[in-house]
Amino acid sequence: MQARQGNTAAATAWLDWQSRQRLLTVNEVADWLQINGWAGNDNEVIRLWQRYRHVMVLPDRAITAAAKSYRNLGQWPQSLALWRMALQRSPNNDDALSGLIMTLSDAGRHGEALHLASTRVQRAPSAAHWGELAWVQNAAGLHEDALASISQAIQRSPQNPQLLRDYSAVLANNRVSRPALTIGRQGELPPAALRQRQSDAAAELVRMAFLPSVTERERFAVADRALASYETLLTRWRADPEAQDDYRRARIDRLGALLARYRMDEVVAEYEDLRRAGDIPAYARLWAASAYLYLRHPDKAEQLYLAVQRDAPQEMRQPEEHSNLFYSMAENGQIAQAQRQANQLSRNAPYYRHLYGSPVPVPNDEWLAAQQLLTQSMLLRDALAQAQRNIERLASTAPGNQGLRIDLADIYLMRGWPHRAEMELKLAEGLGPRNIRLETRQGLVALDLQEWRQADLLADDVMARSPEDSSVQRFERLRRVHHMAELRINASRGIKSDSPVAGAHDTNIDTVLYSPPLADNWRLFSGFAFNQGEFEEGRGINRHVRGGVEFTNRVNWLEAAMSGQNYGRGQKIGARLSGWHDVSDSWRIGASAERLMARTPLRALTNGVTANGAEAYLRWRPSESREWRLALAPGWFSDGNRRFEYRLEAKERLYSSSFLTLDFTPSLSGSHNRRSDVAYYSPRNDAALLPALTLDHLLYRHYQTEWHQEVVAGAGSYWQKGESHGAITTLGYGQRVLWNDVLEARVMVNWDKRPYDGVREQNLSLSFDLNYRF
Repeated sequence: MQARQGNTAAATAWLDWQSRQRLLTVNEVADWLQINGWAGNDNEVIRLWQRYRHVMVLPDRAITAAAKSYRNLGQWPQSLALWRMALQRSPNNDDALSGLIMTLSDAGRHGEALHLASTRVQRAPSAAHWGELAWVQNAAGLHEDALASISQAIQRSPQNPQLLRDYSAVLANNRVSRPALTIGRQGELPPAALRQRQSDAAAELVRMAFLPSVTERERFAVADRALASYETLLTRWRADPEAQDDYRRARIDRLGALLARYRMDEVVAEYEDLRRAGDIPAYARLWAASAYLYLRHPDKAEQLYLAVQRDAPQEMRQPEEHSNLFYSMAENGQIAQAQRQANQLSRNAPYYRHLYGSPVPVPNDEWLAAQQLLTQSMLLRDALAQAQRNIERLASTAPGNQGLRIDLADIYLMRGWPHRAEMELKLAEGLGPRNIRLETRQGLVALDLQEWRQADLLADDVMARSPEDSSVQRFERLRRVHHMAELRINASRGIKSDSPVAGAHDTNIDTVLYSPPLADNWRLFSGFAFNQGEFEEGRGINRHVRGGVEFTNRVNWLEAAMSGQNYGRGQKIGARLSGWHDVSDSWRIGASAERLMARTPLRALTNGVTANGAEAYLRWRPSESREWRLALAPGWFSDGNRRFEYRLEAKERLYSSSFLTLDFTPSLSGSHNRRSDVAYYSPRNDAALLPALTLDHLLYRHYQTEWHQEVVAGAGSYWQKGESHGAITTLGYGQRVLWNDVLEARVMVNWDKRPYDGVREQNLSLSFDLNYRF
């Protein structure tokens, strides 16, 4: 009795002493085996079994005790042999059959174990038999079948603590974590198992936090519940020495809740702290990679994604993970690798997939996701026309897919077609007018079309509903930039010049400051210009102060200004009115009229000659790779001269890639003057044809920060009435920087050589342009 109650030492000591004095009886040997088995002395049980099995015929209880010890020690063949021996003696020994079933399962012989357990439960469907069948099914990985079996056991014995513990384990294996925790508490789980269930329940909330919510207001409700649960668990386990493994696991799983809550800085900080303390599982490294990508650290994100793809490729099974890897490569400047990633995904994803139990194949969402990534890879290579064709094909075959229509509108906007983009988004609006991504793109199109009020309304709406969305933040950033003041500076300095137009050592500065928008459509501005050059008759200086108002609305721009001009002969008052109208995405017409026009040569002003003028132009821009512009500009000089100028210029894209663009930029220009016997350069008739090439090389890009270098080279011909034809040669090199949407600056060195009145003159100058929003 004492041994049954746990006091096994006295009984085993007495039996050991008796075994040295005499031959023990069969029952005494059986007792000795059983008592050592209760004490967990499996090696002693095996020693006694081997000592007495050939000396006497031991009873079934001795055989089962030895079988259990062999099983505990992982010696499956010996254990199975003893269980079968016991069943041969007593075919109705249910405990021996249970031992045989469990040992077969432990040995990995799941088929035999399942057959025996299923046959028995059909013969005698008791709670214990259903429970053991569930145990075997669970060990065989048949978790759903195990759940059905353990449910049968619980129905027959709902208060059995062991069955409740088994029920909790089966629920946990089926990832039904919250009920598993509730049942586990009823079954009085050991502390370690209970902590496991608590961790599983919190992790289940993390998984649910990434699922779409019923309403936008509830999208963070589950994530907040998960974070609250982890706060409680971490506080409880922090100081418990036995719970440190569970404490670390909870910290790791909490990263997912922080990610779902868009607390990206906390995700990164906690990940780095955990990483310093030990290895991080692959699924948590993917969370950290996503946070790094969101925080614009694509280099760290790419490293993590590639490491998981190498070490645990099964974790990269979601299309979202492959998409994030693609974008991390792209944003990190690894365009070739991103292209290979997109091509590989598109090759590996079949158009159809087969669902289990269905004879009819269904379209594969992963194929569509791969095609969309392939389109993005085309955009990275600046192959906009190819990307457009691809997405148009996809959108035409899936008219109910709103995302594809939005993607198509994005490409239209990139190609400079805001009207087409607007129409495409209007079609997409019928599929879900409150879609965040749709409204964001509509806002970007509104900014391009100068629909300022509409853009503000859309920005306010999406920022109120989803301020954590990166595309929404991008839209809000552009809206805020639009509402800033603007400073424009254009300057040039002649280093070496013999030009009769600009003079030697010429200096030109033009500065304009615009106010933030007023009442959506208006801006006030003021400006100052300074021109200086050295001529044969002396130094020419012109100071030009102006102020006015700018008006913009949908597809229209208008600017009116008054100016004061001082060029050494008193103060003159001038005025300017200019504007343009976009007829369509491709066509624009513009015109201007000036009193004291800005194109008046400085040498004319130096000699007391002023001019009024006008200009009209027509621009045709069918796409980003082609643009033609024709301008006609008459001028009326105060000395009686009448000038008429024309200019035809074009841009034809010859080559484009991720980092290089090469454009053919020819121009044809000319003028007619009524008088040529004047102090300033005024040929009776002249014309210039200048074919040129412009190369733009992207040296560095990190989101909205770019650094370019530019090379311009051209060679053409100049004709002037009364003079022989002459060659024109031009070269230019410059660098351009764009920063954070608010700054664009360019410095360029230009050299050209061309004839004036039959004499070829060369000009070397330095130019500087700045556009700054603040």
